[in-house]
Amino acid sequence: MQSFNNNRTIIIINPKAGPKRLDFVTSNLKRYKNELDYTSISEIEEFRSFIRKNIDKYDLFIVAGGDGTVNSLASELADTDKIIGVLPAGSGNGFAREMGFKKNLRWLLHNIRKNESFYTDVLYINDSICINVAGVGIDSFVAHGFHHLPRRGLWNYMIMSLRSAALIRPFTVSIKHGNKTSEETVYMVSVANTRQFGNNALIAPGAIPNDGKFNVAVVKPFRWYLFPYFAVKMLSGKLKESKYLYYLVTDDPVEITTAENRFHIDGEPVLINDKITVTIRKNALRVLKTDLNRWV
Repeated sequence: MQSFNNNRTIIIINPKAGPKRLDFVTSNLKRYKNELDYTSISEIEEFRSFIRKNIDKYDLFIVAGGDGTVNSLASELADTDKIIGVLPAGSGNGFAREMGFKKNLRWLLHNIRKNESFYTDVLYINDSICINVAGVGIDSFVAHGFHHLPRRGLWNYMIMSLRSAALIRPFTVSIKHGNKTSEETVYMVSVANTRQFGNNALIAPGAIPNDGKFNVAVVKPFRWYLFPYFAVKMLSGKLKESKYLYYLVTDDPVEITTAENRFHIDGEPVLINDKITVTIRKNALRVLKTDLNRWV
C-alpha cells in the first residue's frame, strides 16, 4: 500500500504497530492522496534507508507507529530542518502524548494544514538518540520482557510491569556528573528529556523537552508493598523527591556505569556492556505543532 504524488508530506506506516488502528488509517488515506504521500514499511533498516533516500523530497515526515518507530525517524531527521509528526499506534506513545498528537487522521490533517512547528531537544545515549526516556532497572526489565511477548497492548504491558516489580533485585550503579561521582544501590535510573515513559506514566513530572536540560531520576530500593503507591503516584504525575527518589537536572554530560546491561531507549530494549554517557543537544529536532501542544 503506497501512493506517491509529489506531495511535500508523507506518512510512513509501521504495520507491526497497532494493526487494528492502522487498518482504519490505511483504509482512509486514499481520500487524502492529493495532500499526502504514504507508504508502509515494517523493517527498521528499510525504514531508515527510505528516509535517507527521500530526505530532500519531503518537508514533513509523519510516522504511524510507536515510540520505537518515532525514535528511528528522529534519528534520521535530527539536526536537519525537516519536520517530524506522529500518528500514535504503539503501546505507550510517550513522545506523541507529550507533543500533543492524537490517534485521529482527520485531526492530524487539520494540524498539518496549519503548517506550524517548533524545536525540541534530544538526548544521546552514547551515539544513540533518545527522544523521550532511557534507563536501566524496572523500566528496562519490562522493555526486555515485553519485547519477547507474542502479543503487545496495554494489558500485557501492565502484567509484565507487575512481574518485573515482583522479581527485581537491587543493583549498583555509579553516576558521574561534573567532578562528582556517587555510587548508589537502586531499583532504577532513568534519564528523561520528556516527562513520561508512555501511557501517561510520568517518571519526571518536571521535565521540559525544549529547555536545554534533562532529568536523571534515581529510584532507590523500597519495600515491595510500596510498588502500587509508586505506580499510582507516577500515573497521576505526582512523583516527588523522597528518601526513595531523587532527581538530577542538568545540561552537562552524565556518565552511568553498572554491571547490569539491560537498558532501554524510548522503550526499546538494548544491551549496553560499557559505560554510557548521556548528553543533550538543544533544538535538534523540529516537530509539527498541534493544537494540544503544551510546550510552545
